[in-house]
Amino acid sequence: MKEYYTNVRFEKINKIKKRKLLKINVNLISKTFSKILLSFILIIIFYNWKTREFSSNKNNYIHIAVNFDNKYIYPFIVYLTSLLINRAKSTFYIIHVLTGNNIINGTFDKINKTLEAFGKNASNVSYYNLGDQFKGATSGQYISTAAYYRISLPSLLPDVDKIIYTDTDIINFKDLSEMYDIELKNTTYFCGTLDFVGHLGELRKLGVYTDKYMNTGIMLMNLKAMRNSLVENDIRNFVSHHFLNHHEQTAINAVCYNNIQILSYKYAGFAFESYEKLLNFNNNQTEKFKYNESELNQSFYDPTLLHFPGYTKPWERKCLNKRRIYWWYYAKKSVYFQEILDHYGFKSEEIENLLKNKTQA
Repeated sequence: MKEYYTNVRFEKINKIKKRKLLKINVNLISKTFSKILLSFILIIIFYNWKTREFSSNKNNYIHIAVNFDNKYIYPFIVYLTSLLINRAKSTFYIIHVLTGNNIINGTFDKINKTLEAFGKNASNVSYYNLGDQFKGATSGQYISTAAYYRISLPSLLPDVDKIIYTDTDIINFKDLSEMYDIELKNTTYFCGTLDFVGHLGELRKLGVYTDKYMNTGIMLMNLKAMRNSLVENDIRNFVSHHFLNHHEQTAINAVCYNNIQILSYKYAGFAFESYEKLLNFNNNQTEKFKYNESELNQSFYDPTLLHFPGYTKPWERKCLNKRRIYWWYYAKKSVYFQEILDHYGFKSEEIENLLKNKTQA
């Protein structure tokens, strides 16, 4: 009898132990599963974040093209410096550099070093030597045949549908995503700001009658539409058969006057010395192309890009335009500031004194 109760008691104890052990195992499994589930959730969250980040970066790839010769090496470096300083973190600039023969040794190293200063996540660059492709085109002391290289972009970049083209006498103040995202019509080849209305006279002499004349120093180009229409060949043919006072700019306006979309001044402001000169410029335009006060204010006081067209450039000692300060502001931030000073014959003290008056420009 005693043995019976002893066995029963042991059985009860074993059952209790088994229940406790089962409970422990269940709790252990539950905790392990919870950890696995939590890890899985974290992996999904991280993956989605990286995917969104990649997608964001991918959607903010912006193609930019420039052309230059040996006269504009340092202006291009200053422009790149301003471009990358004001880049949004999600923007990646794909820069296409169009040059000819006889570029000074070390030029591309300077460009690469300028870009490297801002990291691999900011931009990359490709170089294209167009050689003497436009040999014989109208040129002059102020404009070389390198200015015509932009005409080649549709065929040169067959996989790029849209691109921002800029000259190198330009300073950038903002990220270019908003400008790049401007919707272009299917019939638009070029989107740029108006130039002086007086240039329309040159078009009339060529038998072209239109009410707008675009400046080609800053443009959003619809390369896909240009390829579809083969208009590049038409522009090339026009260049080879005409003397052009304003070079490739006149050719583009003459051939494509029906395919030009006007870009707001706020994206590409001219570096007028005063607001009054901007008003005068605007008042002389055809009535339907005049801008309102708000747009003019943004163009003068808060542009995305500031263009210094004309014969006198901000890096020249003879330039008296107060807004040259902005060019020197970014020149000072360049990794080649001392070389720029030496090249243009300035002393650092002169630029320091100039920059003290930056708020007055």
